[in-house]
This record gives sequence, C-alpha cells and structure tokens, in this order.
Amino acid sequence: MKKIVQFLGMIAIGFLMIGTNNVTAKKVTNNNVITITKQNVRKKDATTTIQAAINKVAAHGGGKVTIAAGTYHVKYLNLTSNLNLHLCNGARIIFSNKFATFPAIKTRYEGTETKMRHPDIYGNNVHHVQITGNGTLDGNGQAWWRMYQQAKSGPLKGKSFTPYQYSRPYLIAFDHSSEIKITGIKLINSPTWTIHPLECNDVLIQGVTIDNPLDSPNTDGIDPESSQNVKILNNSISDGDDCIAIKSGTEKTTQKSPSQDIIISNNIMKHGHGGVVFGSEMSGGIANVVISNNVFDHTDRGIRMKTRRGRGGQIENITVTNTIMQSVITPIAINEYYGKSGSVSANYLTSEKQPINESTPCIKNITISNTFASDVSAVAGFIYGLPESPVSGLTITNYSVTMQPNAIAKAPEMIEHSQKYAAAGFWLENTANIKMNNVTLQGSNTGMFSHNQNNSGLSVK
Repeated sequence: MKKIVQFLGMIAIGFLMIGTNNVTAKKVTNNNVITITKQNVRKKDATTTIQAAINKVAAHGGGKVTIAAGTYHVKYLNLTSNLNLHLCNGARIIFSNKFATFPAIKTRYEGTETKMRHPDIYGNNVHHVQITGNGTLDGNGQAWWRMYQQAKSGPLKGKSFTPYQYSRPYLIAFDHSSEIKITGIKLINSPTWTIHPLECNDVLIQGVTIDNPLDSPNTDGIDPESSQNVKILNNSISDGDDCIAIKSGTEKTTQKSPSQDIIISNNIMKHGHGGVVFGSEMSGGIANVVISNNVFDHTDRGIRMKTRRGRGGQIENITVTNTIMQSVITPIAINEYYGKSGSVSANYLTSEKQPINESTPCIKNITISNTFASDVSAVAGFIYGLPESPVSGLTITNYSVTMQPNAIAKAPEMIEHSQKYAAAGFWLENTANIKMNNVTLQGSNTGMFSHNQNNSGLSVK
C-alpha cells in the first residue's frame, strides 16, 4: 500500500509539471557560457570547436554552450555533467554519415549488450544535463538506412566487416545517467532510434519534434530502456517505427532492471508502427506507467504490448486514459506470442500449456478508459495470452470504436499464421478477468467478438 500511495503522489506531481514546464535537472552555471557562431568555426567540420567548448565549461564545473543560428557539420559529440547544450532558433547541426567516423562503444541495442557505433550525441554516466532550444539536430540518416538495407537483404547479408560490423548510431543516447532534460528541439533523419535513455533516472523529454521518414528502418522516436522516473510530455513524433517504445532488456541482458514510474502525456504521434509500445524487450519488467491525453494518427497499432516465452519479466500497473486514435489497424494489441524476435526453444510458440518458470512473461493489471478510435481497419482489440500465463486484470471502460468502411483485411498483430480481419470485433484468447464497461463498436462485421476462446471471468456490461 505504501508503494501505491508513493506512486500516486508521483503521478499528481507529474500532471502539475505538464502545465508549468518545471525542470527536475539541476540548474547549470549560467555565468559560464560559451557561444558558438559560424564565425568561430574556421573549418567545415565544427566538431573540434563545439567539443572544445563543452570540455571547457566542464573543466569549470559546468555551464552553457549556445549554438547560434547557422549550419554546423559535426562527426559526433560527447556531453558532460552540469551542461546545457542550447540550440538557438535557426541553428542546425548535421551529423556525419561516414561510417569510419564512428568508433564502437559498448551499450545495449534491441535489448542485447553489444558494440555499436558511437551515438551522434552521447552522454555516459553524466548528470544534470540539458539539451534545449529551438534548433535542429539532423542525423543525416539516408546513407545509414541504405547501408542497413544492403546488409540485411543484399549480397552483403551476414557479412561482419566494416562498414557493416556495428549497428547504426542513435541520434541522442544517455547511458547510466540522471537528471536529463531534452526540450524544444527538432530531431530529424535519425540513423536508428532517435532518443534512447538506458539505465537512466529522472528524465524529462518535453516539447520535442521528431520527424523521420515513414520508410526509414527502425527509427523509433523515444525508447526509454531500464529507466525510472521518466516524463514524456507535449511532443510531436512521426517516424518509421514505434513512436514511443518502453523496454527493459532481453533474457540475454546480464543485469536486468525495470522501466518504471513513467508518465506519457499530451503527445501527438503519427505514422509509426505503434503509438506507445511495451517490449518486446521487457525481461527486466515494466511497471507503473500512466498514459494520458495523447493522439495517435496512422500508427498501425495504438497501445501495444508484445512479448513471448523465454523473455520473462512483467508488464503491470498500466493506466491509459483520454486517448484519440484514427486510422489504426488495431487500437489495443496485447500479444504474448510475438514471434519476430528469435526463438529460444522449438516450442516457444506452441498453443500447448508449458511449465511456468522465470522465463515466463506476465502481463497484468491494465486499465484503459475514455478512448475513441475511428477508421479502424482490422479488429477492435487483440489480446492473446499464453495458456499458462493469461493476460489478466484488464479493464476497458468508455471505449468507442468506429470501423473503417470497406476495410481491407489485415493481420491484427504479428503472430505466426495470423488470420486477417476486416472491421471485426475483439480477438481474445487466454485471458483472465477482463472487464469491459460501456464498450461500443460501430460497423463491426462480427459484433463484439471475432474470436473468443479460453477466456475466464470475461465480463461485458
């Protein structure tokens, strides 16, 4: 009970912060300011000039590095503690797309500890850091995306030599850091994930615009991983993959830690594969997440949770309210048979009940309310639990769905041998104690349910 009261208090504080733009990060030293202008940069490559300014304020205990209006070409930047990197209106930093420019660092990619290319902007074990202003960070991702496609499907598939040896860089990444604030800036053309806090505490991402092409591979918007006390507020996100994806590592992660105490509010999300996604990397667990007052537009799926046998971990205590969705395939998708991230045994996707152990995932205690979805093409909701670990304690209240007229049949979720549906009702299997209150479907070809199997304690009022 004490933990619940503490979490509710955190939620109340978070909602107050939405309107007041409060900053949790420590205020940097304002009397230690260096301003970079185009006149300061004598070479085409501004890396040395900007990095030297960052290092100089760090040597004096911290401060502010301001980037004036203009275009700056940079390899990559390393941030330091007690820093405010401020991009003025009209400032544009374009990062390198030369593969050999980026050394390898040890971090985590798609839940696995590995070496990958140095992020465009990187902070490792730093504290009290701000990236602010109205300028633009351009990841210059086009060459990276071509490299990825060639390595994945071309004659170079499976090769491990440079430039294909390491994964593409993140646009902004913080590892093992705290009191991080990213506000106001525009982020475009990320080589892969755009903002990735890993093992971080106290993160605020507010008023940011993320714009990656719709066909750019794996360019997620914001991916907090194994991080706590995260606030994602008032952002506009459009990208080629998930808009926001909460992760906590895979079964191969050495030290598993949760993502928890997260507020996601007042965001507009467009054209991603998912609006707010949980997993599939969730072995460390995801808990205590409040999602409110968001708009999902053409995001394939709206609220999405995905995992599989062998992954372990829990997704629990999730509240979603006041959501508008339009032109999505499936507004709510909860899937414990996600089969797109590698197998761990021959029977990991079997429909037969398996023994429960530490590698069995668990999804429970989810509340979704005041949600309106229009122009839905596949199903009103897709919930597919494991027979030994059913999705349990899901409550859906005040949920209104209008189906797309003349919808083309589509797979509602990524599962093996998925049947396709067009403008259909809920698809449910292996659930426990699902409660639906004031749920209305307009234009459904199947009524309330398109599939209803092995669901105990199902209540519809």
